Amino acid sequence: MNTHTLISSVKDEGPFLLEWVAHHRVLGFDRICVASNDCRDGSDHLLAAMAAAGFIDHVPNVVAPGEIPQHSGYTAIRASQPIDATEWLMVLDADEFLNIHIGAGLVGDLTERAGDCDIICLHAMCFADKPLRNWLPGRVCAQFPWRLSLTHKANKAMKSLTRNPARFRDIHNHSLVGFKGQAHKLLVMDGDGARHNIVQGVPLWQQLRSSDVHEGSHRLAHYNHYAVKTWDSFSLRRERGRGAVAVTDATTIRHTDAYFRDRTQADAQDTSISRYEGRVVSMMAAMLQDADVARCHRACEETYEGLAAPHRR
Repeated sequence: MNTHTLISSVKDEGPFLLEWVAHHRVLGFDRICVASNDCRDGSDHLLAAMAAAGFIDHVPNVVAPGEIPQHSGYTAIRASQPIDATEWLMVLDADEFLNIHIGAGLVGDLTERAGDCDIICLHAMCFADKPLRNWLPGRVCAQFPWRLSLTHKANKAMKSLTRNPARFRDIHNHSLVGFKGQAHKLLVMDGDGARHNIVQGVPLWQQLRSSDVHEGSHRLAHYNHYAVKTWDSFSLRRERGRGAVAVTDATTIRHTDAYFRDRTQADAQDTSISRYEGRVVSMMAAMLQDADVARCHRACEETYEGLAAPHRR
């Protein structure tokens, strides 16, 4: 049985996928499953090449009208991959990198600290565009060391590791939902080490999606969130639409100019994720030894550069 499984649903994330997969393999995830839909930058071809080389499992996904792309992707993964048999399941987007501050920095160190907890809830640490102006090929975690204030509202967002996912009906992008038993008996550990039970009568997604953030919220672990990168990358993200809603329109759009301005107010540097750099770089190099992975990765970068060009500042 796989102990730690990571899943994601992506669209047009080609230049960033190699690093994202390498990073989370270094952290100790036994299985990484990625669904893709409607890609125009070659993400799906790169994912297929990585799957053929044994680095991930790839699930091509067709999103039906009215479906939420991310939820559809998770459902497709669950239907075709044995993720319910894993001990711990986590959902992260391709711009989110788990960052653990205890033990050797491995996901197993974090779940061991959780003891008998059912859920580990971790806050975001959001990073700004500084110092880059336009997109350049390269490792995201090295390119963007400037973070927002620790108590910035964007860091209220949480992502979860969940024990024994088969006990839950649905997978959402922030947490699993629809516990099949008595939800108030679920024990949660937060990123500051505090433990508490789920509150009876409050929907599970409301308790696990966001919460107040304080200076100690990132003490044990958090996830680095590179939500904006550069203006041209952000513009492409806006073009592709949101993955968490069925239709991106005037009522559901999130990635506005105001969103970009708010999330580029850098407060300080945080380079704690660099502890993984040597191992991640080595892992990426090993993955690029596969000719198809290397070819598809280069093609993603070239296509992405062309797509980003009209948006450069």
